[in-house]
Amino acid sequence: MNTKNLWIAVLSGAVLTTLVSNLPFVGFINCLLCAGFWGSAIFAVWLYRRLSGELTVGEGVRIGALTGLCAGILGFALSFLGLAGAQGFVSGVEQFLPAETLGDVGIATGDALIFNLLGVLFNIIFGTVGGWIGAAIFRPKRETGV
Repeated sequence: MNTKNLWIAVLSGAVLTTLVSNLPFVGFINCLLCAGFWGSAIFAVWLYRRLSGELTVGEGVRIGALTGLCAGILGFALSFLGLAGAQGFVSGVEQFLPAETLGDVGIATGDALIFNLLGVLFNIIFGTVGGWIGAAIFRPKRETGV
């Protein structure tokens, strides 16, 4: 497994996951079976296959899991800035509420931490599934003995 190509693919997929799941309007893509989470892992597997020329199912699963882990860590870090996770959700909801109700909107720190840690786990699970699907789609075709 080519380490350089692995990290290029994983980090590209992680950034794509974070963008798709947190940008306004683009985040609606995730309403379709969380497509941004597993689709970005499929993209990472495709990118790795394209860069290295070879791929096994185990490598695809590993790429997907690492993509999910990196996306989860990136989202967790951005949650402290109010750009992702529970804090990002609250920030987005505040835009549509009347000014007199803004003091009532909020989330406890412990609850936000648990929500965001579950988000990391969610990213890993969907990334692993996406990596498996990507490996099934993009692995080199095996020659059958005739």
